[in-house]
Amino acid sequence: MTCAEDDCDRPVAVELHIPWRDNRLVCAPHARVLGRQDGVVADPIVERGDDLLESDR
Repeated sequence: MTCAEDDCDRPVAVELHIPWRDNRLVCAPHARVLGRQDGVVADPIVERGDDLLESDR
């Protein structure tokens, strides 16, 4: 499964719980940025732990 953000083909690693809209499944880089908003909770997907690590990409 790929990130829910437009034009992103990275694998999903985090579920964002967003109070004002539906939850979103996103990659680690997008989770870092979007998870900084007040009220947003970033919940790592344990099975996708390797995708949370940086790569040479």
